[in-house]
Amino acid sequence: MTAEPANLELVSDTLSTARAAIEAGHLVDMSGLDLAVVELCAATLQLPPRHHGRAARKLARLAEDLSALAQALTTQREGLERVAEADARQRAAGAYAAESAQS
Repeated sequence: MTAEPANLELVSDTLSTARAAIEAGHLVDMSGLDLAVVELCAATLQLPPRHHGRAARKLARLAEDLSALAQALTTQREGLERVAEADARQRAAGAYAAESAQS
């Protein structure tokens, strides 16, 4: 058995790529990430005890990366909500202006 699950690097790379894309303003599909993390944690439990410390440190870093991704997603969602609200206000104002002009 290897010293760490092979998917750890893949999940870490995916998180980094997703976070960069989100911060650049792109929408990303994160479906399947939760399952990948669950599988990674389950695989980590199967490691020999001598590798538990190292795996725990790597999973702690992964948890930090997940927190950073969650923050980036929250920031993106808040920005999109502000844009949608401003757009709705602008459309409403336009509709009222057109209605007033017809009266």
